[in-house]
Amino acid sequence: MMTDLSIILDRIDLVLTTRAQLLMQDNTQPTRLTEALLDAVALFESLGIRYALIGGFAAMIYGRPRVTEDVDFIAEPGHEDVLSRNPEVMRRHHFDPGCTFKLYHDSGAEIDIWKDQHVAGALDHVKASTLLGRSICVVDPHDLIAMKLRADRPQDMYDVAEILKHTPVDEETVRERVTLREFERFSELRRRYHL
Repeated sequence: MMTDLSIILDRIDLVLTTRAQLLMQDNTQPTRLTEALLDAVALFESLGIRYALIGGFAAMIYGRPRVTEDVDFIAEPGHEDVLSRNPEVMRRHHFDPGCTFKLYHDSGAEIDIWKDQHVAGALDHVKASTLLGRSICVVDPHDLIAMKLRADRPQDMYDVAEILKHTPVDEETVRERVTLREFERFSELRRRYHL
């Protein structure tokens, strides 16, 4: 079954507008992804949940010109309990209170919340960024690289290479946040791309 080209073009337009807003190059009306991202930030902050933006959006902030159709965060351990005790706050921020391991926004956008044993440490290193005039917490580039090395998908390896091209990264900090095998992949990427 073929997808209608107009649907693909609409998706590309949505993602490019979202990317421009993220990089503060476009102050038009928020896209559904930007709106969901900002609502998630407001939700986390209103409930005192520590969070950081990760994934493709964070990679864009650190210089990776890429397309993504989802929003990814890390949130402090126990966030699901806080969310489940506050369904009215979730509704107020346009999220379905029936699900707390993932966030479903009224716009149809889905927000993934990454969980692993490294989340608490990564939340200690967040950086501030701005999206449509709103301050948001973004994962430190070293932690983002570590997450992408752990995921070990082709697009993640390319993200790491692009982040290295555009963002100062301390090799020793990366070494401290990954396994030996992951650091070997990191070193291989640096050699392959002459970084």
